Amino acid sequence: MKSDRRSFIAASVLSVGALSFPASTRAVEISVNQDGAKEISIRGRVVCLTEELDKTFNVMPDCANRGHVYSIKTAEGRIYPLLPTDSAAAVWMDQRFRVRDLQVTGRSFPESDFIEVINFQSWVDNRLHDLYYFCDVCMITTFKPGPCECCQDPVVFRETPAGENSQI
Repeated sequence: MKSDRRSFIAASVLSVGALSFPASTRAVEISVNQDGAKEISIRGRVVCLTEELDKTFNVMPDCANRGHVYSIKTAEGRIYPLLPTDSAAAVWMDQRFRVRDLQVTGRSFPESDFIEVINFQSWVDNRLHDLYYFCDVCMITTFKPGPCECCQDPVVFRETPAGENSQI
């Protein structure tokens, strides 16, 4: 019963807060799951966390040898590091993801700012677009570049208006 009350209060507070901003201007939207993980939607750009911290705190990044800690930075300056999972692989493997204004749907976890990516979308002319790779031979959609898992032909990057693609 206490859990249900907390969920109701959290949902109510989130709902009231959501009413104060139009959807297109909110950088972060959150909903809490029963296990404590949060489903989160973040609008921002990809940055390297180490390089961003170097600007303010002089942390001396060594990204050339150790790799980038890619993160999403909102317009308000909040930084959300991305977990290096298959669903986020395109950020590391494809420069096109690092130059777009993105909408990232993912999960965050208690006591951590890291985000597990569920989906990437881009903002083009104030409209959401789906980002994905597609094999024209096998008609298979994937979310990271490379060879098709079926025929081994290369997959093709696509950016289509959200909701207009039957392949996703």
